[in-house]
Amino acid sequence: MTIAIISLLSLVVAIAIGFWKNVNVGLIALVFSLLVGFYLGGIPIDTIISYWPLKLFFTTFGVTLLFGITKLNGTLGKVSNMMIYQSHGKTILIIVVFYFLALILASIGPGNISTGALLLPIGLALAYQAKIPIALMSIIIINGAIAGGLSPIAPNGIVALQLAAENGVGDLGFRIYLTHVFSMTCLSIFLFFLLGGAKLKGNRIDIEKPEKLNKQQIITLICILLLIVWVMGFGVNVGFASIVFATFLLIIKSADPHQAIHSVAWTAITLICGTAVLISVISELGGVALLTTFLANLMSKGTAIPIMALLSGVMSMFSSAVGVVMPTLIPTAVELADKMNNVVSPAVITIAIAIGSHFVTISPFSTMGALAIASAPEVVDKKKLFNQLFSYAFVSLAFIAIFLWILGLVGILV
Repeated sequence: MTIAIISLLSLVVAIAIGFWKNVNVGLIALVFSLLVGFYLGGIPIDTIISYWPLKLFFTTFGVTLLFGITKLNGTLGKVSNMMIYQSHGKTILIIVVFYFLALILASIGPGNISTGALLLPIGLALAYQAKIPIALMSIIIINGAIAGGLSPIAPNGIVALQLAAENGVGDLGFRIYLTHVFSMTCLSIFLFFLLGGAKLKGNRIDIEKPEKLNKQQIITLICILLLIVWVMGFGVNVGFASIVFATFLLIIKSADPHQAIHSVAWTAITLICGTAVLISVISELGGVALLTTFLANLMSKGTAIPIMALLSGVMSMFSSAVGVVMPTLIPTAVELADKMNNVVSPAVITIAIAIGSHFVTISPFSTMGALAIASAPEVVDKKKLFNQLFSYAFVSLAFIAIFLWILGLVGILV
């Protein structure tokens, strides 16, 4: 029992140090994996090293390499501008276009952070010009990117599905993604009206016609479409498929090879994989079982979904949804459901964890919220924007807890 508690506390301390000192939590987690796992728990070092999630590392590397190339050669930026042009300058339509543009781009592979980094500077500059509230446009772009971020071929979605498969929950396919998109779209509509979006009806601005795609960009776009068909239609590992297309694009000089390697999300990969090693150590030392027992004592059939959504959301406000929250909580799903006599299925618990942990990423303490503040025009009051994003993160958290609870009551979330 004592070593199990210590192992859980090591994760809390790792998150706290990372947040306090702004050091990658994955690196700190690896340090604690050695100190707690080997020196206190007696786990052989070779065993601890084997906990490194090689498949997850491989997949995330491949996907972020490919979409780093699409960003470097301007394909994503130009496609974005072409879609924004379709709004014809209508202010409300601009907001709608940005939401679905972020959703689609994140869904096809780049994931939420890359999509947010691409669209937030464009969207917030345009919002200021069109007199759209900066907080509203920030939330719309972030929510769209987050909605697409749990796609089965996006990095966060890959992590969620792989954790579910490895921990006995099973193959959830599109269940997390579709539930997430539906929930996030409903929240975005709610916040659109809450933040005064309806008052913008009838407003217009001028938008320049974008340039056409060049030859390299057309080839890149074809590669992305072929990737989707290959992965979805033939079940090829998305990381391997991404590496194939990335290599082809580098051979034909679509981007600089050194810049392409630098564009890989090494920080996110270190966070995800390093934390995964510590979670495996904690599981081996009984920490996950202890956490599961504690959660089971708090929950019933009627409260399991909102409690897991709230817990995931609160944890995610100050740590990483993909690197910390999902790897910590999803491994508890099967045993938690078992302790509750399966009145709530492991799949539903996993969905609540995955979605709840992503619903608060408009928080300025998260990467997406921080990107919004950094991307806002200089004339914007960034302290006010910080407070707005932080406040609406709590609104989003309350919304998803109630929303998923309702979906569970009516039998949609089963």
